[in-house]
Amino acid sequence: MGTASNQAPEVTEIRAFLSIDDDGDFAYHPSEEAMLASFEYVSEAACIIDPAGNQYRLSLDSARRLRLSPGLGKVDGSWLKQTWFTALRTHSLEHRVRRLLPADPDAVLAELFEVLALEQGIREPGASWRITAAGVTEMAPTMADVDRRITALRHDEQLRVHDPCGHMYRPEWLHQHVNSGKPFYVELPVTSRSKN
Repeated sequence: MGTASNQAPEVTEIRAFLSIDDDGDFAYHPSEEAMLASFEYVSEAACIIDPAGNQYRLSLDSARRLRLSPGLGKVDGSWLKQTWFTALRTHSLEHRVRRLLPADPDAVLAELFEVLALEQGIREPGASWRITAAGVTEMAPTMADVDRRITALRHDEQLRVHDPCGHMYRPEWLHQHVNSGKPFYVELPVTSRSKN
């Protein structure tokens, strides 16, 4: 049995990571522990990036457990953007939020963190998606809830979805007349938002 202590428990910094695996696919990890648990071997992660843009790799500790390597410097924004576009082509069904990325390659990283967190259902307390169809707006906690709700609304020309970060999308299905599963969420440019 432990002894009581007047000291506050040690708080470790929890920080999110974005990873690119050996197959070129992207993933969001809410913490270092979650990121390490998602990999089985060192070379499985081709690149790991924190929100500040620092790059890492996986390495092994003295007990042969995966750990994060020391930082390798800043990620190149242009490379990251191109790698993301490649992932959208090769892993299209895993990445259904099609956000317009900023022209500045250095601003791409923050967008990717948001998109990947949304796709995985990570949400801030109190943040919700909004679905607008036939003049009625509904709230949904995650993208999976939006997927379920809009299936019945898919033929509404004015169907729009807003993510918790304020971006507006038009849902699109691969085969419009066949109930073929989940839609892609294609962001509307700011200029067309006022018209819709």
